Amino acid sequence: MLDGSQHIPGKSQRPLAAYLAPAWAQCWSLNPGSDTLLRAYSRVNLDPQTRRNSDRSNEGVTVTTTVRRLLAAAKEWHAVGADGHVVAGRVEYLDDQEIWQRIVNACNGERGPGFFCTVQGRAESLLWKRGYFGHEQEMRLLLIGRSWQQDRPSPKVRLVKIDPNALFTSISFDPRLQPFELNERIAEFREAGYTGEIVRDLNYQKVLSLLIMMRDWPDP
Repeated sequence: MLDGSQHIPGKSQRPLAAYLAPAWAQCWSLNPGSDTLLRAYSRVNLDPQTRRNSDRSNEGVTVTTTVRRLLAAAKEWHAVGADGHVVAGRVEYLDDQEIWQRIVNACNGERGPGFFCTVQGRAESLLWKRGYFGHEQEMRLLLIGRSWQQDRPSPKVRLVKIDPNALFTSISFDPRLQPFELNERIAEFREAGYTGEIVRDLNYQKVLSLLIMMRDWPDP
């Protein structure tokens, strides 16, 4: 809330949300592998009898890409009207007080809260995140509205058409899947037309290591 009652006659509390340019985002991670993120976005519950995933509708697929490919794909947003500006940026993980101070500085700066109406201001604010989420190592692809009318609601979702073979450098399936079901997923994707690299995620692969002892040791 913006409160000008102490210094500006007639200015009572007003919500900062009224000054926020509409924005849409895709969230990506620079973390090459995270069990925390895997479990947050993919559900695998193996049926004890069939060993199949009983929650396939919530099963995730990991995809990799590059910033250059993301920006190229984002050009399709303009096919439905050049009313937005595309920005790609890395999230800054900050203390709560630092985020608050940045908001205070912006609202009391030259543009006032209108700073958040601009492409730069809105994009910057969407790249500030609490340190609590630092494990995500997130970067965001943003579409910031250039102009809008407050009496017209903005769409909650902006779809962008992509060519998976052009956008993704590789894909991998949930490593908790059983080998037979993993092979089925690969066959389905190939049949659907995906020709890119499919990487087998071995992070859940059981490993038996043989340790060569150089000295005698007691029996258990």
